[in-house]
Amino acid sequence: MDRRAAFINRFGLTVVGVLLTVGGAAVLARALGAWGSSSAPVLTDTVRRYPQGQSWFWPTVAAVACALALIGVAWLLAQARSEKLPGLSLEADDSDGQTRVSSQAVTSALEDEIETLPGVYGARARLLGDKEHPRLMLNVAYGARANLDALRKGIEEKAVTHVRAALDLSSLPTVVRLRLVAGQHRRTVV
Repeated sequence: MDRRAAFINRFGLTVVGVLLTVGGAAVLARALGAWGSSSAPVLTDTVRRYPQGQSWFWPTVAAVACALALIGVAWLLAQARSEKLPGLSLEADDSDGQTRVSSQAVTSALEDEIETLPGVYGARARLLGDKEHPRLMLNVAYGARANLDALRKGIEEKAVTHVRAALDLSSLPTVVRLRLVAGQHRRTVV
């Protein structure tokens, strides 16, 4: 999920949470008699007859319902959007043809290379962004006995450099998240 979708999620869930909390508090206050007797009906006769005398009431309710439905659809579409890069073209000029490499092939090779470094239990890589400006996200799980300086140099000077060279990129912004794992056995690939 990209940052925009995450922001929409946080904002939308906050608004829905606040509305539900306020509504629940109002119903609880009404049940406890904050606005008069708790045995009185929630909707008085005047409130129930109000829509009959107002020609704009039901069209407004319909418009609000449609707006909420559109917001819900936009929210669902935002969930499907991702910054994940599906593949890269290795040629700058497409006039003589095009060679494409999938991002999964690149990240799998990178993960395999990082996992061979001493002390590494596992690695996950993702290429994000667009074809002109790709970014690399790495999650590396390492053991307590790993030499972090050697691990950082191995990732920076070997693995990421190999990816940049393979993709013919002058730079590849990279974020590395290191996670210390204790008591796990090194993963073996058969």
